[in-house]
Amino acid sequence: MSEDKKNTMTFQRMICDCADELRDYWLVRQSEQDIKDIMALSISQQRMIRKVWRMTRSRSEGIMLKELAEKLSLSSSAVSVMVDAMVRRGILERQVSPDDRRRVMIRISGNGKEIDEKYDRFFDDISARFAETQTPENLQIFLNVLNDLNIFLDKQNKEK
Repeated sequence: MSEDKKNTMTFQRMICDCADELRDYWLVRQSEQDIKDIMALSISQQRMIRKVWRMTRSRSEGIMLKELAEKLSLSSSAVSVMVDAMVRRGILERQVSPDDRRRVMIRISGNGKEIDEKYDRFFDDISARFAETQTPENLQIFLNVLNDLNIFLDKQNKEK
């Protein structure tokens, strides 16, 4: 097996291992209720909350379902079903656009914001703790590589 192939396999395993370790680290530091709230959501629903939260931070009116579906790389009908379930659970809200009554806008509810803020606090804490263990140079290299990975993945998603 070539060295490049070995490195590619190692990279893939390390990414998955980091995700598993972060999940385990998070779980042992949460209350039972927080775990129930988060674990009751599918990975797709958790991902949807994060997307809606990020997309609406500068757009308080919300986002259109079609736009959310595009960002999630899912069909509008699949996203609509997920949004309906999350509206029933009080995590997302649907509102008619004040500008155009045919447009329905989606945004995160107060309950959904609480869930997302728990994630943010956790990741802020673990990120700061990790950064403290790194030299400024290593941290910059790591951030550059993560940025390159994000750019690559974003480009791959857009080509899809």
